Amino acid sequence: MNPNNFDVEAESSKIKWREFEAFAESFFKEFGFETFRNYRLKKPRLEIDLLAVKNARGFAADCKHWRRTVGLSVMSAIASKQAERCSKAVKHDTTCPARSLIPIVLTLHDEMLQFVGEGVAIVPIRKLRDFLLNWEAFKEDMLVINR
Repeated sequence: MNPNNFDVEAESSKIKWREFEAFAESFFKEFGFETFRNYRLKKPRLEIDLLAVKNARGFAADCKHWRRTVGLSVMSAIASKQAERCSKAVKHDTTCPARSLIPIVLTLHDEMLQFVGEGVAIVPIRKLRDFLLNWEAFKEDMLVINR
């Protein structure tokens, strides 16, 4: 398969949501991140779909494999919950492999949003590679949660 003709969104729409998480994980691994799928905390009880860490800094992705876009109000609520999960993971879990986390919402389709809430990045799967290459150019716009 020619990677230049590979349609990430079309291919990822053919897979189930668990496979979507694994597909997203492969992008982070490609960039040298150590990954943890379904990262769980017991106290407080919560789960992060995908945690990707490199040099004690990480991304915490909430993977949304929805068949359609959802709009600003729904995405804002999801982003807020993801930011809360990241804060609890970094600040309350001494075993968390990251000293700082950047919450993101990874979507199947382009939501036409870049950041919502306090600076949670909304990243369509087809733009994930570009996001990982260029995220530092946007880090002032992104929420970074430090220990």
